[in-house]
Amino acid sequence: MDFGQGGRIGRYVRMEALPGKGSVLAGKLLTVAEGMRGAPGCELYVVNLSADEPDIVWVTEVWADEAASDSALSGDLGEAGIGEVIELLAGPPELVDLTPLGGPGLPR
Repeated sequence: MDFGQGGRIGRYVRMEALPGKGSVLAGKLLTVAEGMRGAPGCELYVVNLSADEPDIVWVTEVWADEAASDSALSGDLGEAGIGEVIELLAGPPELVDLTPLGGPGLPR
């Protein structure tokens, strides 16, 4: 198998909410996720609340390519609540970039 670059991209994004605001942050990110439903090239955008850290929220993203990610994430997400998300953060998000290879739930 060739696992080279150039195709699909993935990302884990870890966000820490202000103390006691993890559920609120997760709710705002679910609003952003709804806005991503129609984004071209968005294959997966899942909001996860940490099971053992109530103020940590993870977003799992898979995009058809980097251009799709850049286009969607640089677009006007104001109506989706991105400004409200930023206000709830205790610090900058942490990003882990990935190369998705396949598996259940991921389009071929």
